Amino acid sequence: MLPNLWAILAGTVVGGAAAAGTYGAVVGRAQSRLRRSVRLNDDQQRLQDELAAISATVRSRSAQLPPSTQGQLRMMVVGLEEIVERWDALSRYPAHQDAVNRTIHRHLPRTLELFLALPDNEKPRHAAEFKAQIGLLAEGVAKTRDTLVSKNLQALQTNRWLIEESMTDPDEKLFRDSGL
Repeated sequence: MLPNLWAILAGTVVGGAAAAGTYGAVVGRAQSRLRRSVRLNDDQQRLQDELAAISATVRSRSAQLPPSTQGQLRMMVVGLEEIVERWDALSRYPAHQDAVNRTIHRHLPRTLELFLALPDNEKPRHAAEFKAQIGLLAEGVAKTRDTLVSKNLQALQTNRWLIEESMTDPDEKLFRDSGL
């Protein structure tokens, strides 16, 4: 008895198609992760560059800024730098990531630009408005930073729980849970 040539050919074609599909799915996921990683790194670098420019503006033009906002601006920049350093962790929270992106790219530079463009004799009169806007931005940055830190803490606690679960003998756990 000779095997049916068409059956062998059909099996080879179906097997090859399945292998190609699996290979395509695995390679596609790997390429997608690589593209996402490159995009995150590019975003992170761009934001770090923009923060450096904002920090330079705050330092070089500090004499034109209200004294009550100078410390708050520096602390906000430091907070944003900390957030951007953990940009990959923040990618799990797109709403926060978008808010940080808008703050660094648009809101903070625009607020500084508008205030610094005022004539020096008008700045004291508009300092309260500038301070209020900086306060709103600083509050948003603090909330995002706190969210990121609390999520990292929750992940750390969950990791501890998983380690304890994997290291505990099931029989010992049963006796301990039963109070024996």
